[in-house]
Amino acid sequence: MSKIKFGHYLKFLVFQNLAEHKKTMRRFTLFTLLYLAAGVCLTVFALQHLDITPNVKTILLVDAGLLYLFPVFTTFPFWHQFAQRSQARLSDKPAWQKNFVAITPWFLIVSVVVSAISNVMSHPWATETTVSVSLGLPIILLSVENLFVRNQIHQ
Repeated sequence: MSKIKFGHYLKFLVFQNLAEHKKTMRRFTLFTLLYLAAGVCLTVFALQHLDITPNVKTILLVDAGLLYLFPVFTTFPFWHQFAQRSQARLSDKPAWQKNFVAITPWFLIVSVVVSAISNVMSHPWATETTVSVSLGLPIILLSVENLFVRNQIHQ
């Protein structure tokens, strides 16, 4: 293979991989930004408040680290392919199982939000309240992303 042909072939492979990567990135750009924004907010909160105990600061930083890790996963094709395969496997299941899987993300979202509201109402501006509410952020974002992907698959 001549140098010119090899160069064209290499350019073709690089641009093909970039195009595939851009498609994957476009699917999850909104969730990538949401994960990063939530992670930045938790990191800033953990580092700016000096009255936070080291254990609470560790919990907040680990939670922020998880929120930073999820956008990395969403940029890879396996994340979307996993959702597609699980949705395809679900089509062979009985109706009660389909309904259970459809209701689970909504149940998680509502239970986390209700728990957060009750914590904020009972202990406003408490550090423990902030930590308990922040632990629900990844659950809510993952559930919403699951609903979004499932909706895209059905359309």
